[in-house]
Amino acid sequence: MFRHLFKKTARIPGHEVAHYQFLRKLHLIRLNFRYRGFLRTLLGLMGYLFKKLKLPFFQSYLFNPAAEPENGLDTSGIHEQRDLDIPEEKRSSATRYEASSSFEFRYVLERLRINYPDYHFIDYGSGKGAVLAVAARYPFASVTGIELSTSLHETACRNIEILERQGEVKAASLASFNEDAGRYPLPDAPHIFYLYNPFAADIMQKVLARIRSDVTMRKSPSYLLYNNPMQHDTIAASGLFEKIAEPMGGAWHLYRMRPEH
Repeated sequence: MFRHLFKKTARIPGHEVAHYQFLRKLHLIRLNFRYRGFLRTLLGLMGYLFKKLKLPFFQSYLFNPAAEPENGLDTSGIHEQRDLDIPEEKRSSATRYEASSSFEFRYVLERLRINYPDYHFIDYGSGKGAVLAVAARYPFASVTGIELSTSLHETACRNIEILERQGEVKAASLASFNEDAGRYPLPDAPHIFYLYNPFAADIMQKVLARIRSDVTMRKSPSYLLYNNPMQHDTIAASGLFEKIAEPMGGAWHLYRMRPEH
């Protein structure tokens, strides 16, 4: 039993990258103390124990909520690939929608220690805009989501309107586009690219080709934050990015754009 605590495994082989599950959980507890505070984290641990006992206590405090209840956004739920309203010829290259962990995202982003106004943020496969909502609270030059599903994109637009009404947006601009990821033009400026296993190798290759052709400025390095990096071999084969870290027990890969490209 204990040897599996220190072995890379995947809960859903073929859909999740193998990583150190136990190490990730330890990191997540630490991040909850950091971002939620002591009391809410303690209640979350109690909620986890009660869940194991099949008792309905403190469940609203469980770790890693898809969306914080108080922000009023619609970002939760899982939308399977077969149910997405996308062109049929592109369905095999798509993956299901599931919101990212805001705490994990904040931790990986903040470890870069960048000057946010120098950077444009792009979320490929942005879905309902869960990560857009978090990224918009940083003073990026722009925060942009690219989503192929029309219904998910429309939900993201409604969420953006809520954020703007609440005065939560610190980025200079915030938008979602109903667009093919590989066809969206990028400004020639430093970027933070974010992906949560949004598509297969064929689309990943098109996205990398777009980045290579559009982003030539080297004043500051561009970075790629890849959550559940199922296409890490495709990125390595491109030679465009170098891997610099594997945060959260290897459940994420963090890349920096090579200066020679």
